[in-house]
Amino acid sequence: MAENTEVLSVYVACLRQIWARHGAPGAEEIASRTQGQIFPMSAPQVEAYLQGEAIPESSMELHVLLYGITDGYGRAWSKGPEEPESEVMTALRLWREVTDTPKGPDTTPLPVVPDRIDPSPPDIAPLPPDFAASPQDIMEVAIEVATYLGAAGIGGIIGNRTDSVVVRAASRLFQSVRDRWQSRGADTDGPLSEEEAVDAAIAAALAHDYRLESLRVASTEQRSDGSWRVSLTAPHLTLRVLVPAGDPADATILIIPE
Repeated sequence: MAENTEVLSVYVACLRQIWARHGAPGAEEIASRTQGQIFPMSAPQVEAYLQGEAIPESSMELHVLLYGITDGYGRAWSKGPEEPESEVMTALRLWREVTDTPKGPDTTPLPVVPDRIDPSPPDIAPLPPDFAASPQDIMEVAIEVATYLGAAGIGGIIGNRTDSVVVRAASRLFQSVRDRWQSRGADTDGPLSEEEAVDAAIAAALAHDYRLESLRVASTEQRSDGSWRVSLTAPHLTLRVLVPAGDPADATILIIPE
């Protein structure tokens, strides 16, 4: 992987600024938070990343590192109205410049084979790289969390889908949400916290093949029944994600393009 040394120091400074802003956790603590993720890390590995002695090899690995530093995707993803981009997006942009990684298309969900409907669906032609998704092009979709919670233990395969990296990433994030919800001793129908709802919304978007680095949290709203409406934005597209109250394992999350 090529490295742009001129940007490296700026990237490391950005990473350490995020680290300091979130309480400067130790490398052991950061590593422990990544153990349930798709790229579990060791304390020496975390230390090397924070010192700029090593660089994550993929954007997903960088996101896991940021997950460990911030103790959850939600807080790192959110941004104030006066901020041009979240701290995650800043770090990702600099990482791309350091590694000379092309951005590529990031707003179009890839074709998804429906789960549990037709065991032999017809092939779907890939979308052209310059295709810009619009709300009229994409229909509402329902994500059943229980399906993804089970997928992590069966090799990341759901129905006809074999894209295990995407499935495992969504599964682990859903599991993290459920673990935190359960650790709070919430009632069976108890609502999720705002951070849990944001993470569940991001996991649902991941499960529908939206690229993690393209998403930003625009707003959150808790409704009277305890459910959450989370708005995620990407260039040319806004997603309204409805996250119900209660045990995440029983949830069906709706993604509605706007």
